[in-house]
Amino acid sequence: MAEAVVSFVLQMLGELIIDGLRAELKFLLRVKEKLEDAKRELGMIRCFLKDADARARNGDKTLALWVQEITDAAYDLDDVISTFVLKQEAAAATKRVVHKVVGGIKRPIRLHNVGSEIDKILNRLSKLNQNLQSYGVLRDNNVGDASSSNQRLNDSRRTYSHVPEHDFVGEKGSMMELVTQLTKEGSSSSQVVSIHGMGGLGKSTLAKKVYHHKQVRKHFNCFAWVFVSQQFTPKDIWKGVLLDLVSDGSEKEEVRRMEHDELAKKLDDVLQKQKCLVVLDDVWKTHDWDRLKADVGEHADTRGFLYQPPHLDDIASWELLKKKAFFHEDATSRGDYDYMEKLGKDMVKYCGGLPLAVVVLGGLLSTKHTVDEWVAVKQNVKENINKGQSIGEQENNTVSAVLGLSYDELPYDLKPCFLHLANFPEDYEINVKELCRLWTAEDFVPAEDEAHKYLMALVERGMVQVGRPSSIVGRIKTCRIHDLMRDLCLEKAKMENFFQLSGDSLSNSKIRRLAVQSNNNIPLFNRFNMLRVFKLEFVSGKGREGPDLRIPEEIGKLIHLRFLSFKDFYKLFVLPSCMVDLRRLETLDLRTSCISDIELRSMSTLVNFNTDFCVWDDLSKLTKLTKLRIKVSNNTLQPLREINPASNLHSLYVDTSFDYIPRSDWRDIGPFLSSYPQIQKLQLFGRFGNSLKTIVPFFSNLVKLTMANNFLKVDPMLILAKLSKLRILALRGEAYVGKRMVCCKNSFPQLESLSIRGLGNLEEWRVVEGALSKLCRLEMYGCEYLKSYPDGLRNITTLKEIKLTLMREDFMRSFDQTR
Repeated sequence: MAEAVVSFVLQMLGELIIDGLRAELKFLLRVKEKLEDAKRELGMIRCFLKDADARARNGDKTLALWVQEITDAAYDLDDVISTFVLKQEAAAATKRVVHKVVGGIKRPIRLHNVGSEIDKILNRLSKLNQNLQSYGVLRDNNVGDASSSNQRLNDSRRTYSHVPEHDFVGEKGSMMELVTQLTKEGSSSSQVVSIHGMGGLGKSTLAKKVYHHKQVRKHFNCFAWVFVSQQFTPKDIWKGVLLDLVSDGSEKEEVRRMEHDELAKKLDDVLQKQKCLVVLDDVWKTHDWDRLKADVGEHADTRGFLYQPPHLDDIASWELLKKKAFFHEDATSRGDYDYMEKLGKDMVKYCGGLPLAVVVLGGLLSTKHTVDEWVAVKQNVKENINKGQSIGEQENNTVSAVLGLSYDELPYDLKPCFLHLANFPEDYEINVKELCRLWTAEDFVPAEDEAHKYLMALVERGMVQVGRPSSIVGRIKTCRIHDLMRDLCLEKAKMENFFQLSGDSLSNSKIRRLAVQSNNNIPLFNRFNMLRVFKLEFVSGKGREGPDLRIPEEIGKLIHLRFLSFKDFYKLFVLPSCMVDLRRLETLDLRTSCISDIELRSMSTLVNFNTDFCVWDDLSKLTKLTKLRIKVSNNTLQPLREINPASNLHSLYVDTSFDYIPRSDWRDIGPFLSSYPQIQKLQLFGRFGNSLKTIVPFFSNLVKLTMANNFLKVDPMLILAKLSKLRILALRGEAYVGKRMVCCKNSFPQLESLSIRGLGNLEEWRVVEGALSKLCRLEMYGCEYLKSYPDGLRNITTLKEIKLTLMREDFMRSFDQTR
């Protein structure tokens, strides 16, 4: 981890030395020599960090102390310089010079102060550098060569989807036994099937295979999958189940507003009327199930069916390892292949037949391509096992050794990305887009577009699990981390002092990452001046009628903030005016109820902006805005008319789904939308007065379009077909209320992903031959009156992924006939 911090600070120093030539940063020239000295010192230290870090992990307490001191010094250097630059820029922007005499004195004083601080840190680094060399730490002359890292991230070995694990081996008998049990007829009560066993045994993977099995999909009408975890409330679990079971639109909104008793009654009603398969993943205790079934288990089979998957034998373990390591004879010479096979079969025995350990070991070996590298991995696994035995760790010490090695062997640029995952609660489904923004704000990755490659590198190593797929082929929408891997993540994050939870002792004023995961009082902002990311989410007042929650004025002191979130914050009504001081803020998530009249001109980028109950008069001054999320109500219609086009805006979300917007006001949305012809991603929720036909011509660059609850009466396919660059289209929740839909010949030539959900009136969908010629993914859900699967889809050779849920039986029969 120290290597990652030092590398980041080195990059920052290099950029500042170059930026000193810019007119607005000329003041940096006065400390340029000191910046170059710091860069040189850190560069020398970095050459020793790989060996020092490894020896520290193996128990050398002296080196562990020095490595931590190097990390702290690098952070301090970043803090001193970044704070200085920000204050200089703020002073220049606000022109706070009272007169020339005062102005002429203050700047040399500030330069002298920052120069003195840098000198102190340089002295610390110099002593540490000498200590490392005198201690006999080995120098790595290849450090700083990023070519191998970049190549690793750019080489995409596979694509991922929501379907079960393709590398599932050795358990076909287990899967069919469970499929047979779930689909047997004759029982008047609801079946309860329990898959149990130790962590990493592959219980969730087996359940996923069964969940997606063709026979199971035919047998049940509705499906739901929720994660329980160790800390849960029945209300949240049943809400999650219902949101999966009910159709789109107003019914989902109704469920979100329900309290516990209403949820239990609603769920019981749905389970009585529909044949549902509900998967409760990660239930830890029998008592937890007893709590859950107390609400809806009246009709459940009290005996149940208990199943424990067997451990993988040596043959199945080796087959899984080969797949994960991409190990095949063509990749190496015959002699090397035979020896590497022997090494692999020896190593896989350390995994104890646990699929998780095999997958992680395979992910690690997939980055090693020579005999020497495989020998080194085997030796490191043995050393980790012996180390665990020496300190008395008996239970799962071999598995822990494999998982621990997967972290130790990570390239330095992936380690902070992995440790950052410890911020999320257990069994949390992580939104990939938000995760990429967080990594970018923390400077873990060079740009948001690159962050997905870093994530997929962790997925390939088996350290992160795929959640839901993205509508973009080959990408993912959500991810999660296995409980055992999260335990490792928390352990390493604590060891590296990587972040703190709000429930921990918060005495350290240099905290750089703070996770708030409770309903406690808001922490004092003036204690954490170096924070770059602050997520204050799911915090509520004392009930829905409780007092207002106000953000303290001290938030203006967090001048390094780049990501700030108040998502789902009950009773947040006032944002302090001092937020204008957050000059580095890139992402502000206001998906909550709030009122503000602050001036935004100093902010550079604003994401997930929600104007419901807000007054933001100068939104037009955000010329660097790239993503805008806006809710339109009566009090925001007038500001909308005044907004000027933002040339950098490429993603726009507009929600007009408010019953109280007068019909006469709908016409005001059209001119606003037409002001952004450069938009590539557009989401339209709710009614709008302008016809779709008049709006579409303005969006010739559109790549992704999502529409929901628009209540369109004219077939949208005939109009949207004119969007020649469109690759992703989603029509959801009464987007169209007509009965007939047609995709004409040669329409949608670039469309790859199509999602049609909750079009409750649709009776006929016709696809003419030649339409949708590049379609790869089709999802249909809850179109209850659609009687047949379009014949025109049969001839689309690119269509590889089809997901059909809550569709009529005759529709499903016609689908089966086309296959």
